[in-house]
Amino acid sequence: MKTSSLLASLSVALLGVGSAQAATVTFTIENKTTATITTTLPNACASVIPALASVPANSISSVHQTDCGNNTAVAFDYTNGTKTCGFNLSSLYTPPNPLLGTSGYWTPRGTGTSKKGSAICKATLVSLGSNGNYGWALSIQ
Repeated sequence: MKTSSLLASLSVALLGVGSAQAATVTFTIENKTTATITTTLPNACASVIPALASVPANSISSVHQTDCGNNTAVAFDYTNGTKTCGFNLSSLYTPPNPLLGTSGYWTPRGTGTSKKGSAICKATLVSLGSNGNYGWALSIQ
């Protein structure tokens, strides 16, 4: 009897685990170099809209977005021939744990890493939306 009560309680508690909303990650890429930068190695859990494209010298791209539900991630490089930056962005959902009594929560992560030359690469979190929606400003210099 105790075993069936425990299993019933666990089953009901686990029903809320997948109840998180979708997480949209938005970002812009600022090219602070003196040459056009191009993207290579794009990898995302869903389509990036609009698709990543070249960014002219000293300008900012349009706003890009991707959304994969509870766990959204995108990774890509931008290069101008002498400098390369690798960018990784994500919004990850940790579901509530009814056994421990903890609530679900979202975690934004973003990095800009120099891969070639003396590139200065930055990923700055600029907006915190609800339900894991995060906005980023990326730059290569």
